[in-house]
Amino acid sequence: MESIRRSARGEGLIRLGLLRTLGVEFVPRLASAFLKAHPDLDLQFTFHTGVTQSLLDGLSKRKYDLVFCSHPPDRLNFTAVPVQKQDLVLIVPKGHPLASRHTVDLAETAPYPQIFFDKSSGIRAVVDQMFSDINTEPKIAYETEEDQVIAGLTAQGFGIAVVPYMDLLLKLDLKILQINTPACERNLFMVHDSRIFLPPCVQHFRQFVLDSTVLPGQELI
Repeated sequence: MESIRRSARGEGLIRLGLLRTLGVEFVPRLASAFLKAHPDLDLQFTFHTGVTQSLLDGLSKRKYDLVFCSHPPDRLNFTAVPVQKQDLVLIVPKGHPLASRHTVDLAETAPYPQIFFDKSSGIRAVVDQMFSDINTEPKIAYETEEDQVIAGLTAQGFGIAVVPYMDLLLKLDLKILQINTPACERNLFMVHDSRIFLPPCVQHFRQFVLDSTVLPGQELI
């Protein structure tokens, strides 16, 4: 009975799955603000990171209440709301022929070996679509899941790569180029299964995220 009363008061556990890049600031900031907004409630979070496919698998298996990741495939029938965007950039090793540039058209990268996200990463479809939009076939030399690994491989000369901008890039021996064409933004979403009952505390947190964020391209309030 006590657990029922706690749930009715909006107390309980909120299980989140998230992309690692969103665990640096975005999700922790939201969770912290939510706790500060409800100091009288007994609220707890769990945080689990992974690539989009593993997060969606976990959501399907009810391991998570909400996940923050790339857009889920329509076949899953999940509810997805855009909550953030990431700018995509091209990174190249120092000394690369493109390293003297500040901006680049993606078509200009075609002659060079590239490091791609593997197909389990939600961003892979975004980058694939960018190359498809310009009718260009990239030379994929390596594939891996994590953007940090891609950045490290690029810094060591294994290839060039399209990645989300992150502060880590500034610490590596890389040149960061803005991509002029095609469009190079990645939307990130808060996803849940609307067919599954969400405990009141999860419902309240989800609404808090919606109230605290606006459409991609805008800033978090």
